[in-house]
Amino acid sequence: VYAYAASSEDTNPIHLEVSCVLHELASVGFAQKRFSQSMEMLKAERTILETLEERSHNERIYQARFTNLTWSIKCAKEMGDDKVATQFSNERMALKKSTGQKSREKPHHLHSDSVTLQQKAMECRLLARKFALEKNDSKIKLTEKLYNHEKLLARLEELGEEIKTASPGPMKQAATQFRDSLLLWVDQPGMRSPVLTACDRLRDVLRAYGVQVNDSITSRK
Repeated sequence: VYAYAASSEDTNPIHLEVSCVLHELASVGFAQKRFSQSMEMLKAERTILETLEERSHNERIYQARFTNLTWSIKCAKEMGDDKVATQFSNERMALKKSTGQKSREKPHHLHSDSVTLQQKAMECRLLARKFALEKNDSKIKLTEKLYNHEKLLARLEELGEEIKTASPGPMKQAATQFRDSLLLWVDQPGMRSPVLTACDRLRDVLRAYGVQVNDSITSRK
């Protein structure tokens, strides 16, 4: 579930957990190409998040809303509804602008040990995206895929050790949920979408701390 799920700072932890479950269901539906069902889950999640935002403004809810809109855009495009996709895109842009000033006024700071955790999480995320995007690429040799798989598992084990010693906080929560999601999906046949979803969530948390994360997909010639 979300890295920004319930913590001691959240006033409505149960509702946040429900929104997390709804997003997980939406992700599964998207992976199975059941885009209409996925969109319904995203709409239900969005309703909860908007209600929570009226009661409490915090970074976790913002991250959840931003990710929800990102996946709503993807679903709308897959359903062939470009008009709705554009509406979601405009709403996401407005959300980003409305919170931009607040982020500049109240910059996030990490404990020194969390900085190390952040770096380790970024390394794992890079490997995870590479593995997910190349998993079904017939141009890549099986031996290379197996090597990347073992390398990713090794880095996840290192990340787990780093998590144990890190200070409590959003970065530790994000890294923990990211690692748990990857260990759950990395060996499953339909791993591509869930793994990329986990990478997207970690990216949102990293960006909240001012880390520039620019994902690009390069085609092999």
